[in-house]
Amino acid sequence: MKKVVLLVFLLAVPETGSAASTPSDATSGSKTVFTAGEITITGKKNHSKETVTSADIEKLDKKNIAQALNLLPGINLGNAGARNEGMIYVRGFDMRQVPLYLDGIPQYLPYDGYVDPNRFTTFDLSGITVSKGYASVLYGPNTLGGAINMISRKPEKEFEASLKSGIISGNEGVSSEFGSLKVGSNQGTWYIQGTVSAINTDFWPLSGSYAPTTNENGGKRDNSRTYDINGSVKVGYTPNVTDEYTFAFNTINSNKGVPVYAGSNSDPKLTRFWKYTEWDKSSIYYIGKTALGSKSYLKTKAYYDTYYNVLNAYDDATYTTQNKPSTFTSIYDDNTFGASAELGTEVITDNTFKLAVHEKHDKHNEHNVGSPATTFEDNTVSLAAENSWKASRNLTVICGVREDFRNTIKAQNLVGTLISSFPLENNQATNYQIALAGNISEHQEVTGYLARTTRFPTLKDRYSYKLGKALPNPALAPEQSWNYGLDYSIKPVEDLKFTASVFESKITDVIQQVDNVSGSKYQFQNRGKATYTGFECSADWKAASWLKVFGGYSYIDRKNDSNPSLHFTDVPHNKISGYLQFFLDKSTWAMVETEYNSERYSTSDGKYTAGAYALLNLSASTTLHNSLSVQAAVENLFDRNYAVSEGYPEPGRQFVLSVGYSL
Repeated sequence: MKKVVLLVFLLAVPETGSAASTPSDATSGSKTVFTAGEITITGKKNHSKETVTSADIEKLDKKNIAQALNLLPGINLGNAGARNEGMIYVRGFDMRQVPLYLDGIPQYLPYDGYVDPNRFTTFDLSGITVSKGYASVLYGPNTLGGAINMISRKPEKEFEASLKSGIISGNEGVSSEFGSLKVGSNQGTWYIQGTVSAINTDFWPLSGSYAPTTNENGGKRDNSRTYDINGSVKVGYTPNVTDEYTFAFNTINSNKGVPVYAGSNSDPKLTRFWKYTEWDKSSIYYIGKTALGSKSYLKTKAYYDTYYNVLNAYDDATYTTQNKPSTFTSIYDDNTFGASAELGTEVITDNTFKLAVHEKHDKHNEHNVGSPATTFEDNTVSLAAENSWKASRNLTVICGVREDFRNTIKAQNLVGTLISSFPLENNQATNYQIALAGNISEHQEVTGYLARTTRFPTLKDRYSYKLGKALPNPALAPEQSWNYGLDYSIKPVEDLKFTASVFESKITDVIQQVDNVSGSKYQFQNRGKATYTGFECSADWKAASWLKVFGGYSYIDRKNDSNPSLHFTDVPHNKISGYLQFFLDKSTWAMVETEYNSERYSTSDGKYTAGAYALLNLSASTTLHNSLSVQAAVENLFDRNYAVSEGYPEPGRQFVLSVGYSL
């Protein structure tokens, strides 16, 4: 059935975005943006909140949200190689500390707080916003280092449709096919939007300079097959210009192999023959916004989310037998339901005040086939208040406070075949922040902020035995951070914009591994202190009618203050990215895109690292007739052999061809 669906896409003719689009700091300027899904702070000009728009995503052909966000300085991509799972780091914070949202609805998984960003495609998004360091208290809990919000599309015309399909190939032949279909209608007082997309990757090609190892012979990366089909439907009612009521459904159905570790570390535990035969996630949600007179509004949300995966661990690279003690079939069956309400008012001149309440109930069920199932449940409640005061023509003051409460409802402990209860510990955390946003001149803006943020320990942090290597710690407390930052923006001429930020985070109660707490077993405890310090800048310049230039640089230094001999992993000190776009006319262009990352640690002892690398991509697009367009690209032009996590090589040179059509 999946092949049939994909074949339909490949027989269709696809869509590409506007060739001459300009990167934007906000998505709200487009009528296709689902603005009810945005989290906004009235009057706040905070440049640590950045957006990758749909125009940028389509122009650079970024198919999942990790690839799209990698365009921004301060963002680094990682790879949880043992799970073939992408990772996004925001100024050094991982995705447990910078949660992912869809239209303001939490998407992170109940058990470990992570979610694989590679499974979320970009075909139905109007943009992705990232709040760095300073995230509005209105998001709810666990925004220790910021927040990522995917904002969906809504239709603009009475009828609109677009199709996209393409292939990816390398030295080993065609490796991937992809396609999407979007159909929508806006009838004034109501609208409907539907999207379906699929990416089928049989393998990814390794670089021609890759040297074979015991577990990987080169060419086609072994066990790298993935399949993703995403679908969404949104129905909205807009009775007037201020009110909107929307129901939406999103689903992801995936399966993926986990390529075997192929590095220089001889630890046999790193060699795992795993496959996720199912990785499925669905969300159904309601968002409503009602004007209360001319100065106030009420926004309400309710959602139900499910997550189901099946992980098979096999004996060897044949992926057929499960006879060894280390093999298993693990099943996770989770669900989350929650709701929130936000009340905003501007009854006081030059002042916007907002109150929000969130409740989220997480349930995690797990078992290995042949063993009893265990259940874990958490309930989280947050109360938040935020005030934005325009103190003068050139200065806005924003203050926020939030109190979070996490109660453990159930935590079952399986020992052998006997089930008992872990101690049920609760947590409470206080968050508060202040920002000053000012206009130095008509073309210069500066924002300074201070934020105290927290993150609750996940169910996995508290209760996992880590395959028998660790002892659970139900009494783990929240991590805490003081985040400081100064953001500056200047637009000296109409077609040139420059931004810069300096920041520091002082993190305490960091959850760290403490070895030998009982024999050779370790335990996670609130022992750590850390300091993250950095700088980032970007320039966006329309140098001429035929040339557009974008460049970004970020530096981050993460210090383990409590144990300097242990290193933080997966984030390089330096990252440079940018592109040159050359226009023949408004619909025909060529582009050179580049990225450089310095060396990064892959293990905390510093023995294993992923080396520095630089990549160069080429792409071009043209419109053949009306809305019919063709785009081609060469990714990793020089076939660089590189890794973002030691032992897990990334794809070599790939050729991408897509064709598109839109109505």
